[in-house]
Amino acid sequence: MKAEHINPFLKSTIETFKTMVNLPVTPGKLYLRKEPNDADISGVIGLSGDIRGAVVMAYPLDTALKISSKFLGEEIKELSAGVADCIGELANIITGFAKKDLQSLHLSISLPSIVRGPGHVVDMPKEAPVMCIPFDSEVGSFVMEVSMVDK
Repeated sequence: MKAEHINPFLKSTIETFKTMVNLPVTPGKLYLRKEPNDADISGVIGLSGDIRGAVVMAYPLDTALKISSKFLGEEIKELSAGVADCIGELANIITGFAKKDLQSLHLSISLPSIVRGPGHVVDMPKEAPVMCIPFDSEVGSFVMEVSMVDK
């Protein structure tokens, strides 16, 4: 995976949260995943085309509830199908926007899948590193995981 493939996802995450959630997010230092991130719910988008892989938006429960509340415009206090839909839709929007800047890869993206449960792990292609970008916001932190391998 090339560094220039990460930048569209970084840019898209910042813009999506700014415009769709009215929430500024600040990226942290990129790192390789060695252990699972602390997540209770994740939106997963599969990638195919000239590469294969996935994008995972991983959230602690409290952060997911607050982001969903802002996105939907109503206070949400517990995990529900609406929260899952919100997390999936954000992953879909972010990946779709990033795809525009990766046209040379002829990417196709899957419909979003949701993984729930404390400390879950979304397995990625074994032959590709999983690059993680932590984000901070006024409602909490979350992590984007990106993994791509050439076909």
